[in-house]
Amino acid sequence: MKNQKTWVAVILLGTVAVNTGAYLVMRSRRAAQAPAPSTPLVARVDPAAPGNTPPAVASPSDDAKAGLARARRASGLAALEDRDYARAVTEFTEALSLRNDPNGDVVELLRIATDLRAREQARVTKVPEPRESPTSKSAPRTRAARLAAARAQAREQQQAQASEAGVERKGLLLVTSTPPGLVVLVDGKELDMTPARLSVTAGSHRVVLAQGDRHLYSETLEVAEDSVRSLNRDLTAELTLPAARAAPVAVPVVATSSAPPVAAAPVGGLAPGARSPDSTPPPEPSVAKAAVAQRGDLEVTSPGLYGEVWINNRPYGFPPISAQALPAGPARVEVRVNGEVKRRMTVDVEPGRSTRVRVR
Repeated sequence: MKNQKTWVAVILLGTVAVNTGAYLVMRSRRAAQAPAPSTPLVARVDPAAPGNTPPAVASPSDDAKAGLARARRASGLAALEDRDYARAVTEFTEALSLRNDPNGDVVELLRIATDLRAREQARVTKVPEPRESPTSKSAPRTRAARLAAARAQAREQQQAQASEAGVERKGLLLVTSTPPGLVVLVDGKELDMTPARLSVTAGSHRVVLAQGDRHLYSETLEVAEDSVRSLNRDLTAELTLPAARAAPVAVPVVATSSAPPVAAAPVGGLAPGARSPDSTPPPEPSVAKAAVAQRGDLEVTSPGLYGEVWINNRPYGFPPISAQALPAGPARVEVRVNGEVKRRMTVDVEPGRSTRVRVR
C-alpha cells in the first residue's frame, strides 16, 4: 500500500513538472513574438508606509518552485487524511523549503503535523501500568474479613465508575481549506480559522466553513474518542463572487394626511390643481440616480498575504472581498495581520464602476 502511494506521489510530481516546463516554453515563445502589453495601474501604493516593498517580478524558476510547493502541500494534506503524520511532516517541510512564505498556511500545517506525530509516537510507546492480580491477594478467612473485603471492592467499583463518568472523552478535529483563512464554526460556535486543530468531545459535530456572514460549506462529522478526524475542502470556486451590484438608495417619502380633502374657497382661494407656496415639490428621479452614480465598488484580492482587509478604517473580512457602494474618490485600503498593518495603499473609487485591487 505504501509503495502504491509512493508511485502516485511520483507520478503527480512528474505531471506537475512537465506541465510547468511546457508552460514556461509557451510563455517564452509568446513573449518573443508579441510586444509586451502595458499593465494598467489599479492602485497607488504608498512607499512611505511601513512594510511596503516594490513588487518583485517572478522568474520562471520561481514559478516552477511554486508549482512544486503546491504539489507538496497537496501530498501532505493527503498524508494527514491517511494519518501518515511522518510523511506529512516531510511533505510540508519540502513545501516550505521550496517556497518560504512565513505568512502562508504551510507553517501552521507543519506545526499541526509535528504535534500529531508526537502524539502518535507517545501513544505507541506508552506502556500500561501493571495491575495487581486479584489472585495474588490472600483470601480472607473469617466471615467479617470477607464482608469487609466485599464492601471495599464495591466502594472501589463505585469510585471507578464515578471517575469514568467525570472524565470527558475527546478527539481531535483537523480542518484545512484552500485558500486558508476561513472561519471554522463547530456546532454554531466560531472556534478558529483554517488551518485549525481543535479538541472536541467525542460524538457528532456540525462543522461549517464561512467567510464573514457567508456559509461556504457544511458537513456533519463523527469524531471517535482519542482519534483524529480530518476535513479538507477546496472552496476557491465558492469564493468567486459575482459582479458587484449597486446598493439601493433610499428615496425619501413625503407623508400625506389621511383626512378627506376640503374644497377650496371660491373667493380668495387657490385654483383647482394649483400648488401652495409652502408645499415641497416631490424629489426628482434624477436625484436618486445621481446619488447612485456617486458611489463605486472595490474587489480586493491578496494571494500572497492573508490578513484582514480594512477600507476607510472599517473591517471587511479576509480576501477576496467585495466592498460595495463606497463613496467615489480616494479610498484607504489596509491589510492587517493580528492587528498590525502589513500593507497600505490608496485606491481611486470610480463612480458607477467596480475596481479590482490586487495586494502583493
